[in-house]
Amino acid sequence: MTEEAYVHLNGHSLFVKKINNCPDANEKPVLIFLHDSWGCTEMWEDFPEKLVKLSGLNGLVYDRQGYGKSSPFNITARTNNYLHDEAHELIDLLNLCGIKNAVLYGHSDGASIALIAAALYSDRIKGLLLEGAHSFVEESGKNAVRQSRERAKHSSLIKSLEKFHGDKAPELFRLWHETWLNDGFVTWTIVPLLKDIACPVLAFQGESDEFGTIKQLSVLEKEIPSPTIITEIPKAAHTPRKEAAEETLKWIESYFSQNQFF
Repeated sequence: MTEEAYVHLNGHSLFVKKINNCPDANEKPVLIFLHDSWGCTEMWEDFPEKLVKLSGLNGLVYDRQGYGKSSPFNITARTNNYLHDEAHELIDLLNLCGIKNAVLYGHSDGASIALIAAALYSDRIKGLLLEGAHSFVEESGKNAVRQSRERAKHSSLIKSLEKFHGDKAPELFRLWHETWLNDGFVTWTIVPLLKDIACPVLAFQGESDEFGTIKQLSVLEKEIPSPTIITEIPKAAHTPRKEAAEETLKWIESYFSQNQFF
């Protein structure tokens, strides 16, 4: 059973979808989905429902401010702390929804938010599944952002995003590339926080991920003290859950079989 609603939080409105397929999961953490920098609830398609069934947990998917069906941005530029701000707002949302503990599935920016939340609120976050996480800025990743920015000038990329974000699409795309290409953002890193993560972690990315090298996975394995499994998914890029769905689900299923979250 799914339930869709709008919640008012920190002066704006967020679109939230609750997936309640596990009536006996009341004492377990809730599986929270954190979308990427172009994403939203609708763009997950049926993936959250699949993982809810696989994990035995209930789920919650939401659109961050500026995305999907949530309120537009009320800023014209991001600070270097914007992902930290989103991690704090995630906890505010959990409090508002009466969710005590969570397992986080994050993609790209959403995975970075998940890492920050798990480090700053280790008592609340019981597990992490990370798809294409970023812990620091790489020149190769900046090049991929530049290429996407240039491609958008001569393609239907923004138009395709408008299908999901409406008239918010140009702004979310602008904020994304201007932030990651800003000279002041080059020193951004969350590596010092990784030592504070206490939950089991599965981190994966496609072997052809244009936005991050294997170093993004290696630093997680090195710095996170809790059990951490990393893997590169063959024949996949930045979204292995779509590009190599079967292989990705095998790793996720193994993670949940080892971590029951009772």
